[in-house]
Amino acid sequence: MSTTQKLESIRRYMEQGQAKYVAGDYGAAAKQFEAGYSKHPYSAFLFNAGVCYQKLDDKPKALEKFREYLKVDPSAPDAAKVRERIAALEAAMGQAPPPVSDAGIEDGGDAGDAGDAGVPEAGAPTPPTSVPVDDQDAMRSLVVVETEPSGAPVKLYARTQDTAPEFKVGEANPGWAEVFSGRSPAEVALAVGRYHIVIEKFRDFNVSQTAIDVSPGHVHHFKANLSQGAFMAFLRISANVRGAYIYLDDKKKQKPEWGTTPYGELVSAGDHEVLVEAPGFQPLFTKVRVNHGEQKELEVSLKRVDYGYVRLDANAPDIRVAIDEKPVGVWRSGEEPLEVQVASGKHKLTVESDGRKTFEGVVTIPRGQVLPIHANLIPKYPRGAAWTQAIIGAVVIGAAIYVGNESNKLYDDLEADRKAGVLEEGDERITRGRIFAIGADAGFVVGGVLGVLSVYNFVKDPLPDSDIKQGKPVEFRDPKKARPTARALFPSRVVWREHEKKRETAGAGFHITPAVSESSGFLMIGGSF
Repeated sequence: MSTTQKLESIRRYMEQGQAKYVAGDYGAAAKQFEAGYSKHPYSAFLFNAGVCYQKLDDKPKALEKFREYLKVDPSAPDAAKVRERIAALEAAMGQAPPPVSDAGIEDGGDAGDAGDAGVPEAGAPTPPTSVPVDDQDAMRSLVVVETEPSGAPVKLYARTQDTAPEFKVGEANPGWAEVFSGRSPAEVALAVGRYHIVIEKFRDFNVSQTAIDVSPGHVHHFKANLSQGAFMAFLRISANVRGAYIYLDDKKKQKPEWGTTPYGELVSAGDHEVLVEAPGFQPLFTKVRVNHGEQKELEVSLKRVDYGYVRLDANAPDIRVAIDEKPVGVWRSGEEPLEVQVASGKHKLTVESDGRKTFEGVVTIPRGQVLPIHANLIPKYPRGAAWTQAIIGAVVIGAAIYVGNESNKLYDDLEADRKAGVLEEGDERITRGRIFAIGADAGFVVGGVLGVLSVYNFVKDPLPDSDIKQGKPVEFRDPKKARPTARALFPSRVVWREHEKKRETAGAGFHITPAVSESSGFLMIGGSF
C-alpha cells in the first residue's frame, strides 16, 4: 500500500468516526475508531474511542482507551491533560489511582516517576474530581509531516493564547508552546487548534515552515521539499458522487485518472485544472489554486445528464419495441436486455410479439439512470371455437334455407293438386313437406344459436391484458469496470425494419409458452437444437 493509499484509508476511518460522533451515534463511532486503530495503530484513534465511551458513560472502557493512548504515545502533546482525565474518571468510579509511570500506564516505571502521574506532589494541582464534558471539537486529529529528503528535524508549536501573534522562527513567540520535537517522517495526534510546523536547518537545506489549523477528527498531511525551501500543498477532492473519476491537469484524459472521489494527495503549489466525471453525470471542469503548505479541500457537485436508458426484456421468445410510436429495436430470448437511450421524462412504450397481446403504456425515464423493465406479454385468447361455431352456424342456416325452399315447393304443388281435385288422401308429399318445414325451423334455431355463440366467443377474452414490471432505477454501467465477453463481439440487437426479414437459421433455444383452449389451459414446451 502506497503512502497516499494508506493515508486515504486512515482518513476514511477517522472522518467516518467523526461523522458518527457528531451525529450522536457514539457506539458506532467508537467501533469505527477501534477498527481504524486495528488497521493503522495511531494513538489518535484510541483517544477518540475513549471520548466516545466516555459519552456512553462506559467509564471502564474509556479508562482502558485513555491508558492505552498514553502507553502508545507517552510523549503526546496532551499527555498531562489525559492523565488528569484518567484521574477524574478513576475518582468518579471511586477507584484509587493505580501506580503508573510517566506514560500513565500501570507498573511501567520507577516509584519516583510514578508519583508524577499518579499521586500529585506537594504544591501540585489536585486532579479534577469531575469528568470533562466533551463537545464536537474533542476528537484528536492525525498530523503527518514528511520531508524530502527524510530525516530532517521537525518541531511543532501550539498557540496557547488566542491573542498571540503569528509564529516567527528565531523569536520569543509569547503565547506559543513547543508540543513536539522529532525527525521526519513524523505522525502526531493533535487537538483542535492553531499550530506551526518548523523544519529546522538540515544538512545544506534552509529552514522551512508553515502554519496549520487542525480540525477535529481529520488527517492532515504535510510534506516539505527542502530543496525548494517550501512545503508542498495537499489537495483533496470530494463530490456528491462517490467513486467519480478525477483528472488533474489532464483535461483531454490522456493519462490514467488521478484518483476517484474522495481522493487527496500532495501536489505542487500553484494553479491546477480539475476534471471530475462519472457515468450518468455531466462532466465538471474547474480550476483551483493551492499555496505552499496549504491543505485544500475542494468539494464539487455533479449534475445528472438529461437522458436515461430503458433496459427491457420479456417473457416472450422475441419482442418488438417502440417508444413514442417510433421503432427502436427488438429483443430475443437469450440475449442481453435491450438498452435504448431516451430523453428523460414521460414516454409512450409499445411492446409487441406475435401471438401475444400488445402492451401500450406510459413510462417515466429518470435522468442519468437506467430503468429496468420486464414485459409480461399474455398470449392472445384462441378464437378457434368462435370460427367453428360461425362456420357450422352458417352451414346449418344455409341448409335450413334450402330445406325451407323445398318445403315451400312441396306446399305449392300440394295446394295446386288440391285445387285441381287430384290430391289423394295420404300423399307422401304431405309428410315430406312437414319434415322439411320442421327441419328448416330447427336449422334456423340452431344456426341462430351458433351465430350468437360465435359472436360471444369472438368478443369475450378471459385472459388479463399484457403488462410490465418496472424495477428500481440503477446507475449507468461504468465502461472502465466492465469486462469484455464473447457475447459483446456479436450484435445482439436488430432494428425493427430488419427484423421483418425472416431469420434463416436460429441458435439453440428453449421456451415455455402458456396457451388457452375453449375449455382448458396448458403449457407449450418447445425448442430448437
